[in-house]
Amino acid sequence: MASPYFESSVHYVSSNHSLSWTSSYGFESPTTAGVTTTKTLRTGLTLTYGLTSRIRSTTGVYYHRDENQGVGTQDSFDLTAGLRYTINKHFTLNLDYSHTTLGSLGSTPGYSQNRYFGGLTYTY
Repeated sequence: MASPYFESSVHYVSSNHSLSWTSSYGFESPTTAGVTTTKTLRTGLTLTYGLTSRIRSTTGVYYHRDENQGVGTQDSFDLTAGLRYTINKHFTLNLDYSHTTLGSLGSTPGYSQNRYFGGLTYTY
């Protein structure tokens, strides 16, 4: 059986910043026991901005909704922020933050979490 699925993306790019909006809607494989059909909507905005020639910031906001037949709906929200510092042509330092809120689904409790990331990338 074929399942309808729709995906779109719109990008705006300028000399020192970009804005992207992505969305999808369709039927996906259920991730909850006892569910036969899951309709899913995902959408998000990402803004990347060059603060200086070496420092770039990224922020994003994302929404995800699952409609699980017979069980109910579940919503999640994600907020992200990050900085990239180009040390030289080989090394980039990054710091990122992410906040996620997931609503409850029936007997499954929701949650809220904060995550922090840091790293160093080597490009040859």
